[in-house]
Amino acid sequence: MSSSPRRWSEVTSPSVPAGEPSPGPSPRRRSPPNQPRVGSRAPVAIGSRYHARNVSALPRITDLTHAQFRDLAEAHGVRPFRGDQAYEWVMKKGVRQPDDMSNLPKPFRDVLWEKLDCKDPVTKWSNDPQTTTDKLYMGLPDGDGVEAVLICDGRRTTVCLSSQVGCPVGCTFCASGLLGLRRNLSAGEILDQFIEARKRARSLDRRISNVVMMGMGEPLLNYDAVVHALEVLNDPEAGGIGARHITVSTVGLGKGVKRLAQEGKQYTLAFSLHAPDDETRSELIPFPGVLSIAELMDSAHEYLRDTGREVTFEYVLIEAVNASAKHAKHLADLLKGVRCTVNLIPYNENPGLPFRRPTPGSIDRFEAILRSRRIKVAVRKRKGHEILAACGQLRLRERRATSAE
Repeated sequence: MSSSPRRWSEVTSPSVPAGEPSPGPSPRRRSPPNQPRVGSRAPVAIGSRYHARNVSALPRITDLTHAQFRDLAEAHGVRPFRGDQAYEWVMKKGVRQPDDMSNLPKPFRDVLWEKLDCKDPVTKWSNDPQTTTDKLYMGLPDGDGVEAVLICDGRRTTVCLSSQVGCPVGCTFCASGLLGLRRNLSAGEILDQFIEARKRARSLDRRISNVVMMGMGEPLLNYDAVVHALEVLNDPEAGGIGARHITVSTVGLGKGVKRLAQEGKQYTLAFSLHAPDDETRSELIPFPGVLSIAELMDSAHEYLRDTGREVTFEYVLIEAVNASAKHAKHLADLLKGVRCTVNLIPYNENPGLPFRRPTPGSIDRFEAILRSRRIKVAVRKRKGHEILAACGQLRLRERRATSAE
């Protein structure tokens, strides 16, 4: 079961999130074998800015739960239903400025201004019209930033949200890991991404249908904030996204996976697998504490048992690393009898990293081998690569460009 919500009196500034798990030591880095193996790269350092700098000393208005809005109203002599109205303004309508909340009494609007950071974030959108993909850069109060992606595909509109600024895991093929971990995002900063993406979708006459926690960061290393955000996204009076349309992606952190299964929600769980053997996988994902492949398979069975939901295994196809017919057959053997879907993601190339995308023929062959072994498989469409918004490409280049100006 999820923990009971904190009361308003327990809410502090998101600048120093409470109860965060330790990020652990810096990822292990191995000296790579001769190319074209996984390559080498400087270690990902986890710096002193794991938590945000305390800038405003006020929590974001988007950081409050529904119960906390009610508590805030009651604590200041206002009937609790005014808290319901404020919650709806913020989480359902995307309005952060109290003066625009027309049905709230002025004294309560003044309380919101006084107790909360109600500023709209600074945002900038980039667009890839060929693949109907938009990338959001959202500035943060401490001067850092974060990226999210809005993907329009047929009737489906998906937003990919970030959970951290940078990432501590340091997957050797992923641009986000080049940043290291700057800090965790608060629940409100995660929800701010969604609110801005929803505004963008509405301007395109679309409605967000799916949410994936697959942006920058490892969601289960920012567990409390992520689960808080997911509950708001799943709330019909707020985000309105069904639990089955919310996906949490993880490299596989055992305690976090177990906690997520116990939340009582039917979120989709996606494991970053990327290799059918532990040796190759540990080179691609050199982070301590990641479950072994055997443990991942056990976790997949346990998640299905506890939630009734099959898991997805994400597999980034990298030329000459994990994309051969031999790898496909090994993967099919590994997943025999496991109720799951494999999401094949042909590698999106990153400047400065040595990896290459497989040829279309290699991708088709890998998919065909899995299908011939009766493994459910989907191949990720390439979207957003022209604006570096595709899977594995988020790296806050916009922040550097803005700083240069």
